[in-house]
Amino acid sequence: MFEVEDKVCYGVVGVCQIEQIATPPIKGVEGDYYFLQPVYDSKGIIYCPVKNTKVAMRNIITKAECKKLIERAKNCKKDPLLNEKVTPMQYDEMVKSQDTLQLMHLIRALYNIKNERAKDLRKMKSADSRMLVAARKLLYGEIAVVTDSDFDDVSEILDAYLSIE
Repeated sequence: MFEVEDKVCYGVVGVCQIEQIATPPIKGVEGDYYFLQPVYDSKGIIYCPVKNTKVAMRNIITKAECKKLIERAKNCKKDPLLNEKVTPMQYDEMVKSQDTLQLMHLIRALYNIKNERAKDLRKMKSADSRMLVAARKLLYGEIAVVTDSDFDDVSEILDAYLSIE
């Protein structure tokens, strides 16, 4: 069970902070819920049942894990896993997995596609582009929170590593 003030990764929303644990102010809803405030979206609170089994929720990664991920991104050209091809049928599964390494693999694969298409002066397919935005939001957002950095700074650094040919 998570505690108030914990930062967690929630589904495809990304990093959220648990504001409180209580019954939400919704008619007919009972039981304990986490009141989740998305870190990069201040528009509203997400109510998630404490006994949730449908949407993945986990603790955010540690600083040590984060450091390893950034090192792996720096050396992505030599990393066989990060250079494996990914099929569009795997995209959703990789994003929903909440696995930081799979997200990095997906981002790297999508940048490879983007670079290949750019050589032919073509744009990236819109579905690929949307998936790249989603994967970047999840991975870079979590790294930014863990390292207490600005999202844009993390994006710039990791994009420079992961988009190289």
